Amino acid sequence: MEYLSIISIALLILIPSTMLFLNYSKSTTDTITSGQLNLIGTTLQNKAEEMYVVGKGSWVTLEFSFPQSFQEAGINTGNELYFTYSTAKGVSQVVFFFDRFNITSITNTSCSTYCNLNFSEGINKIKIESNGSQVIVKKV
Repeated sequence: MEYLSIISIALLILIPSTMLFLNYSKSTTDTITSGQLNLIGTTLQNKAEEMYVVGKGSWVTLEFSFPQSFQEAGINTGNELYFTYSTAKGVSQVVFFFDRFNITSITNTSCSTYCNLNFSEGINKIKIESNGSQVIVKKV
């Protein structure tokens, strides 16, 4: 009978502790993913600004490692770059705005409504190029 009491107390301590650890682990993973995508987006935003300022014909190729929970990237209305990713609570997005110029994923065409960037989880090479009036962001 004493052994049963000891095992019951141990399980009462162990099960909630395990649940707490798992929830904390999921929250940490979501924070790391958000941080990675924020870093990628900020870098893309800064390099796009740089290429726009340098002028027509300027370009740079960057390499990024997208996290495992990454789902898609796209451009809305020509001035919003967004990344969609899954979290423990559902789906989330990080969005970056371009005020001085428009961005697109297609040469000589604007993303006035929506363009998909075809990025995938893992390593992606991305070319950022200025054509004078806008900046083209595309996977190489």
